[in-house]
Amino acid sequence: MDMHSPEGDDEQTQGGPDLITFGQMPKRLEAAGLPKLSHQRCRQLAEEDPDWPIPMDQAIRVGRMRLFDWKVLEPYFANRTKRQGRRTDLQVKPDQGGDE
Repeated sequence: MDMHSPEGDDEQTQGGPDLITFGQMPKRLEAAGLPKLSHQRCRQLAEEDPDWPIPMDQAIRVGRMRLFDWKVLEPYFANRTKRQGRRTDLQVKPDQGGDE
């Protein structure tokens, strides 16, 4: 019985987690054919997106780095709906009513 997959992808499809850092995420996204994001944007999503699958406080820490399982993150990035940013600099703040 052949224990190897035809693509030679055994190491990434079986066994333990496939741990990566924020710095490695852009290349993984590109390799997976997903929209490329900067490592800064990935970190921002981890801190602000309620749909991020691995809470920051549950990520594996090695020194100052946080490690995330790519097998968990890849479906998140594949199914994530992009939201356009809003220009908050053009919005009138409630305390700046204009009748000063």
